[in-house]
Amino acid sequence: MQRTFIILICALCALPISAAKRRVHTIGDSTMSEYKPAATPKRGWGMYLQAFFNADSVSVNNRGKSGASTRTFYETENLWPSVKKQMHAGDYLIIQFAHNDEKCKGEDVYVENAKLRAEGRDTLTDMRGTEPNTTYKAYLRMYITEAREKGVTPILMSPICRAYFKDGKINDEGRHVLAENKDYVRCMREVAEEMWVPFLDMTAESKAAFEYFGKDYCMAHYFNCGDKTHTSAEGGMAVAMLAYQLISQSAELAEMQSWLVWPSKEECAAYSQRIEDAGKQAAFAASGMSFTVTLESKRAVNMWGTNKGYLPASLEWPAGEIDEVANRYVEFSLSAPKKHALVVEQLILPVRAKGGNGMNIHINYGFGDAFRDVTTIYENTALPKNKWITVKLDQPILIPANETLYIRVLPWYDSNGMPQTKKYLQLKELKVTGKRLQ
Repeated sequence: MQRTFIILICALCALPISAAKRRVHTIGDSTMSEYKPAATPKRGWGMYLQAFFNADSVSVNNRGKSGASTRTFYETENLWPSVKKQMHAGDYLIIQFAHNDEKCKGEDVYVENAKLRAEGRDTLTDMRGTEPNTTYKAYLRMYITEAREKGVTPILMSPICRAYFKDGKINDEGRHVLAENKDYVRCMREVAEEMWVPFLDMTAESKAAFEYFGKDYCMAHYFNCGDKTHTSAEGGMAVAMLAYQLISQSAELAEMQSWLVWPSKEECAAYSQRIEDAGKQAAFAASGMSFTVTLESKRAVNMWGTNKGYLPASLEWPAGEIDEVANRYVEFSLSAPKKHALVVEQLILPVRAKGGNGMNIHINYGFGDAFRDVTTIYENTALPKNKWITVKLDQPILIPANETLYIRVLPWYDSNGMPQTKKYLQLKELKVTGKRLQ
């Protein structure tokens, strides 16, 4: 662990770089993904990985997605199929999943639903869960095989630990061990050995780092976003440093190491600040005809709307949810004219949680029927009970001519380990202001 601490604070000289421009693609969940600094304090470690590569030699394409599991990332059109189109021979692919694969307590959700149907009970609507020894392994193998078919080198990197401390140590669940035979990290390692893929044990590395600094420091600096799973800017950069260290020590990744740079603590801080500043960019200086429209929700997917509000189609909020469920949302849409682009300058949406204090939401936007270029623009991890709040977003969004912008509100409920009923998300009409470009 001493070596990790030294790398966190010391500057070392750069290694030689390769002349060839390549890409490192990263796929995973919310612990890796991109976030808008103005929307949330969360930061995925993938946002900072570029700081450790020579930008003239390689670019990092961070495609981590909040709420994704191995299954949903693979099966969602704008995720794995989109990444595959961006990959070229000579690239590298870092694969890191498990947090959301655990949503069915280590069981496969399709198997569980078959049991529920046979018993005449309501089925689960959260389809992310995979069983580590079977479906989790199967999806990892598919990513590896399809990457190799494109001449891309796959790398399996185990998930970062959750900050689940017990007596100063990260417990089993924090290390993604749900039971003796439900160990996601062990199963990932077995796939790596079976398919001769580099395996980088981020779980062990993050465990050592978090335990070294201790619970109090970690919760104050690395996990100060309201939960024990998602890192802040400081935590995201620290995990990116650990990823860099794992790559630099792997005998199988000599070519990647030729692209690495060893930034100082000050250079890392400056890189992190540039990410923060980019999220605060001023609005488009758009000229054109101003407009204001009021949108009603057009679609609710896996949500049941009543006169009291929205709740899951199963009529209860599942236990153990800590992030958005990508296939459960309420959706608004706005289309640009065929010959004119639109610039959305402001969104105003009144929201309320009815029945409890555990309601959380993301507001994401994307384009077209495939919901491309997904961006989280708002997060509230504790809506106050029975009190309307007005979400007001001054974040410009360019809608190209003849394109449709979809805005999705994705709720989940902090259930304290028990399914919850009679908890509702209430939404009023969405007011959109902006300009039509001439």
